[in-house]
Amino acid sequence: MKITFEQLKEQLTRVLLSRGVQAETADACAEMFASTTEYGVNSHGVNRFPWFIHQIDIGHVIPDAKPVKVASLGVIEQWDAQQSIGNLAAKEMMDRAIELAKEYGLGLVALRNTNHWMRGGTYGSQAAEKGFIGICWTNSMAALPPWGAKECRIGTNPLIIAIPGNPITLLDISTSMFSYGKLQTNLLSGQQFPVEAGYDDDGNLTRDPFIIEKTRRLLPMGYWKGSGLSIVLDMMAALLSNGLSVAEITQNNRDEYGISQIFIAIEVDKLIDDSSREEKLKMSTHFITSAERVDPETAIRLPGHELVRRQAENRRNGMTIDDSIWKKIKAL
Repeated sequence: MKITFEQLKEQLTRVLLSRGVQAETADACAEMFASTTEYGVNSHGVNRFPWFIHQIDIGHVIPDAKPVKVASLGVIEQWDAQQSIGNLAAKEMMDRAIELAKEYGLGLVALRNTNHWMRGGTYGSQAAEKGFIGICWTNSMAALPPWGAKECRIGTNPLIIAIPGNPITLLDISTSMFSYGKLQTNLLSGQQFPVEAGYDDDGNLTRDPFIIEKTRRLLPMGYWKGSGLSIVLDMMAALLSNGLSVAEITQNNRDEYGISQIFIAIEVDKLIDDSSREEKLKMSTHFITSAERVDPETAIRLPGHELVRRQAENRRNGMTIDDSIWKKIKAL
């Protein structure tokens, strides 16, 4: 079904207010969920909202809580989110990293005891829109097996890198071949993954989302490389924030809350003038996109460059929402 941005935000705000969330907080949170959906990332927007409300209902997300600074070391700050709303806390932390970068050239904020930030690309773009390189990542519950194992012992631990430009170049990747949000999207649509995404009961690679949901054995991105990246991102997040690691989240919390995140902003303008920066970006873009295509009808992708077009289409034509998700939200 098709709905407008305003219709979606109105429903999300209604649900948040019904949980006793303060009006200003409810409006800001609903705005971020609706914006993520408008960019076409339903898996971390509207599709995640019922689970987010469940997290509020069981006390894992505390809507009235606010992040507090607990330590400072020059360009590095350590904050405790106090289990506040994940997307709002993440936005605040990237804003703080940007302020540090304005003063020092680089700002790093390490956040502990927070909740799922939904679409991680939001915070990379937040920095890039202000002319900063934005880098951020989060850990999670153990959600995929490390390379060579059957049991889930490492997180999907998404990593985001955003480069300022027109358009912004935005890498937003899970360390699994596909995120659990994308798994849910394919389950709702009944579509197979375009490449092998996980394992069946016998250890064979499969593209079938229903089999992967059953086994809970997602494939690490790049096999052992994605597994290794997941591990070191988790270690850095836990050490810099003095927060929980994937092992602690999984064994102690037994649900995905109280997680650790890193937000980095890097000043670009003081290192290179505008014309040189744009020339370098144009040269890189042209060099990549002018390569001979495998399929003449399929454009070579640059990370994040399709988001502006997708947002404009959804703003013009309305956002496509799965009927079952919309029914769940209406019933909340």
